[in-house]
Amino acid sequence: MNVLTVKLWRTIRHTKGQFLAVAVVVMVAVCVDIALSTGYYNLDRSQKSFYKENNFADYYFNVVRAPEQVSDKIESIPGVTKATGRIQKDVRFLKENGQRVTVRLIGCPLPAEKEVNRPYLLQGRFFEEYPRSGGVEVLVDPKFAEANGLSFNRSVNVIAGGKIVPLTVVGAAVSPESVFIIKEGTLMNDPKTFGIIMLPRKQAEQIFNMSGQINQVVVTLAPGADEKKVAEKVKAILEPYGNLNSYPRKNQLSHMVVEAELRKLGFLSHFVPGIFLGVAAMIQFVTSRRIIKAQRIQIGVMKALGYDNRIIMFHYTVYSLAVAVLGALLGTLTGLPYASFIYQVYSRLIFNLPITCGGLYGKAILHAYTISFVVSLVSGFVASRSVTAINPAESMRPEPPGITGRIILDYWTWLWRRLGATWKMSMRSIFRKWKRFGVTLMGVIFAVGLLVVALSFNDSIYYLKHIYSERRHYDYLVRFNSPVKDCELLNISRLDGVIKTEPVLEIPVKMHLNGRTESDFLNGLPLAQTLKDVTTETGRFLQIPEDGILINPRTAMQLGARVGDTVEVETLLGNFKRTGLKIVGIQGEMVGSGSYIAIEQANRILREKGVVSGAMLKVDPGKAGQVEKELGKMTEVSSISNPEKELHTLDMVLNVMTFIVVIWTIFALLLGFAVVYNSSVVNFAERKRELASLRVVGYTIREVSGLLLKENFLHSVLGVTIGLPFGRLLVEWYSRSIDANFFTLTAVVYPRSYLFAAAGGILFTMVTHLFAVQWIKRLNLVNTLESAD
Repeated sequence: MNVLTVKLWRTIRHTKGQFLAVAVVVMVAVCVDIALSTGYYNLDRSQKSFYKENNFADYYFNVVRAPEQVSDKIESIPGVTKATGRIQKDVRFLKENGQRVTVRLIGCPLPAEKEVNRPYLLQGRFFEEYPRSGGVEVLVDPKFAEANGLSFNRSVNVIAGGKIVPLTVVGAAVSPESVFIIKEGTLMNDPKTFGIIMLPRKQAEQIFNMSGQINQVVVTLAPGADEKKVAEKVKAILEPYGNLNSYPRKNQLSHMVVEAELRKLGFLSHFVPGIFLGVAAMIQFVTSRRIIKAQRIQIGVMKALGYDNRIIMFHYTVYSLAVAVLGALLGTLTGLPYASFIYQVYSRLIFNLPITCGGLYGKAILHAYTISFVVSLVSGFVASRSVTAINPAESMRPEPPGITGRIILDYWTWLWRRLGATWKMSMRSIFRKWKRFGVTLMGVIFAVGLLVVALSFNDSIYYLKHIYSERRHYDYLVRFNSPVKDCELLNISRLDGVIKTEPVLEIPVKMHLNGRTESDFLNGLPLAQTLKDVTTETGRFLQIPEDGILINPRTAMQLGARVGDTVEVETLLGNFKRTGLKIVGIQGEMVGSGSYIAIEQANRILREKGVVSGAMLKVDPGKAGQVEKELGKMTEVSSISNPEKELHTLDMVLNVMTFIVVIWTIFALLLGFAVVYNSSVVNFAERKRELASLRVVGYTIREVSGLLLKENFLHSVLGVTIGLPFGRLLVEWYSRSIDANFFTLTAVVYPRSYLFAAAGGILFTMVTHLFAVQWIKRLNLVNTLESAD
């Protein structure tokens, strides 16, 4: 072991507090980088692998009815590699307790190996088209089966085609379109109330009386094919059969959720480690400069003995590199379990990804190590350049005091005269060491900002829960199999326990403006409706217009529409004529899609009168169970939505979010503590003689420690003051970065979160101050005052 290596170990041992503080910051950066990058890579790779192996559709086309041979005609279009005709309908599933929930029946053609959106068998066996035992064999999605206690070879019942149909569960399977299963317009995915059931298409034809017919075509496209041109050709072929709507893969609900999660992980995996490494670089720079300044005499001796500047610079750069090595090793040890946790959350709690590409991601570790080492080397190299200015002869003598003068506060006599002696000393120290103060301040700002971001996760979910609950005053939303006359609602209104009934007419439409087209839903509500509040994104209440439309914000953005524009609405139910509607407002619904119009106007669009597709119900809380049971007996009812149950599902998400918030809060507190601790160590080391002199002239330990506390207090006050709005900006940036077409995550930070973040900023300052008090207590006054001679 050479002399410089021995010296390096001694330096690390003598500065172990600062060394470990910076290493912790690097550790967090590496931990987050490895965990999130690994999660992103595994999720992205699993998604792509599953999509490819199971022929995920590039485009969806829904029709009223079409002959099954139409898929062969579509497949002959240049650019189409495969077209699969299916039957897809939502039906009611009968539970053993009498409760009825919604399932989506998908009739798949056999053999399914080369078809689009091929089912992937997880458990059990594949269904047979005509089983020997008779009946209908089906595959269910695993989450629905688990949530409802379904076992294999068990018979279940659904209401389809106006009759009860028994089905035999023979296995569990997923397809690329059901990686994330959620019903359109609902708050959260709840496998207890919505699931996917796949069966042979021939059996679906018999159930729905659609012999030789289909109502959906899914296609895959050749690489490089013009998606829009191919889609137009397919629409032209399907036009005679009632082309309801069509959308590309990017607008498929499951795919949008997965892509949103990928964007979120990608954003966090780059942004958060960048913050920690940036702060670590600044701390390392300050620490290295302080060490070099304290070792002037040793550097002079090394130069006198023949060591040139490059060797000495390399020596101090290695110190910074050692910090990165320790931080990277600790970050790997903590990052791998965190990566495993992220993998478990996505694979088991959120998504159905049977082809899981989990495990260690070497590129993530290599990337984290490379970035942390490069940052440390750069900061160490820049700091070590100051050794070139040290002259061997001059370094044998104490460093002359720096040039001093009046600070800016000296000119504010009205303020300066009112400050005590300790405050004046603290202010002079801050202004004369403003670079170090600035570095510490930036660290506190980032730490407080990250605390705000961490706490805002729960705030956004709580806000979503609050808004969803406050703006929906109904207890049940009932949907029918097909539109019915409003007089049919009398049967529901007369149920014991139903207090109020308001009709709803939901219409799938296409909106056209300036050559652009976007699919949407029109929600027709009564002008005097009271069971649902429609508001803007800022919370201002909107009245359902008698003539006009309150357009969905995402639809408005896609069309480039503004208030006052007139959009052409093309209904997809029976009548395909266009109707012009003036935009009178933009509604701010956070979940699902949909624009709002008067129910009378919705009927005029359909060329109908008094038609409804569902109803909102306000019921007596004591009789809610009985009302739901009676609704379940009505065969014309296709689904029954209960906002309270959806909110219960959201509570489960909050439990997971709480754990994540705790982790991020710890990271932010570690960052703040490391920054303030390092600043305090450097400040104390540079002012030992001054502090010892104060002790000699009669200052108590409390008074001397108060001198350092005042500087740290200013760090905290300014850091919190700037960090809180900075954190708000980070929250808004994060919200915009993961915004999905079906869901808007509003940037929300409650006052309590600001208070907790501010308290966190003060907390790590006070904890650091406790260390400063101990340093002052252990200060040897005689040795300190003699060391300058």
